Amino acid sequence: MTTSLGGLLSPSLVNGGASGLRDLLIDEVNAMLRYLVSSGKILPNHIYATAEAFTIERQDREKVKKAEGAEYVFKTEGLLDIEPLTTIHGMLSEMVAPALPRSIVLLDASSGTPSPFNWISTVPLLRRLMFVAIISLIGFVGLALSPDVNPDGGDLFTSHGLPLLVNLLFFIASAGLGASFSTLFQANQYIIQGTFDTKYETSYWIRLLVGIMAGLILACLIPLDPATIKQLNGLGQPMLALLGGFSASLVHRILNLFVDALEGAVKKMANAFVDTSAKK
Repeated sequence: MTTSLGGLLSPSLVNGGASGLRDLLIDEVNAMLRYLVSSGKILPNHIYATAEAFTIERQDREKVKKAEGAEYVFKTEGLLDIEPLTTIHGMLSEMVAPALPRSIVLLDASSGTPSPFNWISTVPLLRRLMFVAIISLIGFVGLALSPDVNPDGGDLFTSHGLPLLVNLLFFIASAGLGASFSTLFQANQYIIQGTFDTKYETSYWIRLLVGIMAGLILACLIPLDPATIKQLNGLGQPMLALLGGFSASLVHRILNLFVDALEGAVKKMANAFVDTSAKK
């Protein structure tokens, strides 16, 4: 059952024909049409006719706006009834689901924006995340060539100075690889599904930063048996850093276990103290 936006919006917005709302609907309808047509979907002919009529109307309004300049005032007189536009918007929204109209507009606009880095990705966020991944990869390879990177070099209590710094940077690069891999994979899934939304862009960077911190914590603060590290050819701590970066929630659960264990130990000590005081 198709739900028209005309039934969801207030009469003052729909019938009043606010310029911003009208243009938003036109942009989303055109973007969804391009998305469906390029996917090989067959649509009713009236959808094309309605979208074209409103697009032409918008072009005419833009010409008038450009001609009048600051004196331009948006008027609803002589404009097409917005109800058909909201109707086809609802129909197209159901056809592109689970993709969101806002996400389709974003991807459509990104693909049409010229950039020397479009060969990497048309989405700006993915380009920036890929640069982080490339920097992490270069740092990982470059620091791995240093003789200071060895199974004993990353110990916070036995190493110091430049060797310790090189090892810590190596762990950060390893965590950055894991975190960027996880973040890019998740963002790519949303883009494929058409549900990517820029309002969550901050959460991707938070996830990346938390992953790097989690990888560093896991590599530096989790005690490992030296014999185990040697069996892994020295890859114990870098592997922990990469795993921590890939799944920050894993480190969160581990830290929660430590907190629960510490809390239990404190409670036992307190109970023992109370029992001893009572006996006295």
